[in-house]
This record gives sequence, structure tokens and C-alpha cells, in this order.
Amino acid sequence: MERTYRCKNGHKFKRDDTAAVTCPTCNEQAEPVKWHTVDDFGDSSKKSILMDEFRSVVGELKNKKK
Repeated sequence: MERTYRCKNGHKFKRDDTAAVTCPTCNEQAEPVKWHTVDDFGDSSKKSILMDEFRSVVGELKNKKK
């Protein structure tokens, strides 16, 4: 499986997953890029706050429509 790697000079490239990867441009040691994941809303308290806000906005919109 291919992964995206980045060397300390900022070069990004894709390679098959191996133990030691070197940059094809500058021959420096490269590390796998860590991508951001959506875990910010994993906390149930944040979910309930968002749902309460959403219900409030929907309620206001319904009341204005009447």
C-alpha cells in the first residue's frame, strides 16, 4: 500500500510502506505524513451542545415561517 512521506526539507512523495524511506530528491530520511482526522466531535457533550443549537435554529426558522 502506498503512503505519503515527507522529508525534513519539505519534499512530499508517495512510496510503498517500508521500514526506512529516503527522499528521491535529496536522499534525506523521510517520515510518513500524519493526516488530520475528524475526532473533534467525538465527545458526547460536544454532540449534545451542537444538537441543542441545531434544534434551536430549526425551531426559530419554523416559528418565523408561521
